Amino acid sequence: MAMPQPDSTHKTDTVTRKELNPICQVVLFNDEANSMEYVVLCLMQVFGHNLSIAAKIMYEAHHRGRAIAEVEDESPANHHLNQLHTHGLNACVERI
Repeated sequence: MAMPQPDSTHKTDTVTRKELNPICQVVLFNDEANSMEYVVLCLMQVFGHNLSIAAKIMYEAHHRGRAIAEVEDESPANHHLNQLHTHGLNACVERI
């Protein structure tokens, strides 16, 4: 049985990862300045996380020193980072 040959007249549009926006993670760090409740409220406000997810992120940052708050394209990640900083939270953006 003959293998089908690719149709040279039909080109597929493939996009490499390099051509797309970089994917980043917003990392929240533990601090001793803000209350746990305040951090949870900020995560809910900035990312739209529900109470359960925001509390999980806060506890992970509290116990491990850092937690991934969100994974998203670079532009919204930097915007969210600025919002976190405005709220007095310590965070960074890391490309992944």
